[in-house]
Amino acid sequence: MFPKKVEISSDENDIIGIDLGTTRCCAAVNRQNGIETVALGNTGHRLLPSWVAFDEEKDKCGEIVVERLRNYSKSTVFDVKRIIGKTFDEIKIDTSWPFDILQLISIEPKIKFDISDDEKDDEKFLIKFYSATGLAFKYPEEISAVLLKHIKEKSEEFQAKLLTDVVITVPAAFQQKQIQATYKAAKIAGWKNIHFLPEPVAAAFAYFIDRPIPNNSNLLLFDLGGGTLDVCIFKIQNDQLQIIDRSGDPNIGGRDFDNLLINYFEKKLFDDFEIKISQSKRIKLMLKCQNIKENLSTLEEDK
Repeated sequence: MFPKKVEISSDENDIIGIDLGTTRCCAAVNRQNGIETVALGNTGHRLLPSWVAFDEEKDKCGEIVVERLRNYSKSTVFDVKRIIGKTFDEIKIDTSWPFDILQLISIEPKIKFDISDDEKDDEKFLIKFYSATGLAFKYPEEISAVLLKHIKEKSEEFQAKLLTDVVITVPAAFQQKQIQATYKAAKIAGWKNIHFLPEPVAAAFAYFIDRPIPNNSNLLLFDLGGGTLDVCIFKIQNDQLQIIDRSGDPNIGGRDFDNLLINYFEKKLFDDFEIKISQSKRIKLMLKCQNIKENLSTLEEDK
């Protein structure tokens, strides 16, 4: 149901909404003066890069990880949303990843979750990276939990109270095991009551929160994010939203545009100047390509 009016009360609405994105995260809360986004970055930024680093005793995430990437790439993990909840055979390895994906069955001693898990060991995998104390392994859920815990702490600072309820948006193409893995990550992060909302539905709610809802109409929603493309057809009738059909591709998004640019410049440097890019230089090239993509997204004309 589309609500006729959004009730605004910071005393009663203690639930937070989180967009746990492939490349960036954001969070919003319902306050007396309306819905506000939470400053998740240490410098006040609302968008938190979905990058986690383990080069120090305390885990870090966000912009500081991106800025230190060239020096600590082997301790950095990102793109977790693209692999969480999948089996080892379902993962599409990205050559820009500075970390490795290893099948659990090949690692001793085996690491177990505190939360029950029915998957077979030969389907599971671990992320291999280097922490401040040496070689380390973590499940994707544990990486996402770092982001969700950070968001929880910043949101509680923003609201000046403890928060237990959360709504997390997930891609339309997410399978149940991917949702379940995200649920585990939220539990590890300390959230008590966890709800999920398909990203296209969340986008539709956000779009109509400050404008009239066109009754008896069909809508096509095109959601192109950092890692996933969602396409959804809605029917809105009598203030009710019905999903007629939805589809998506987990391998079309901003990160894929990054890789196209990386491959283009990598090939051009080699063909024109016979320069072969090292891993550390490739990290720098990746960050530069992300800047190019973001700048092109805001320019009105090519220069």
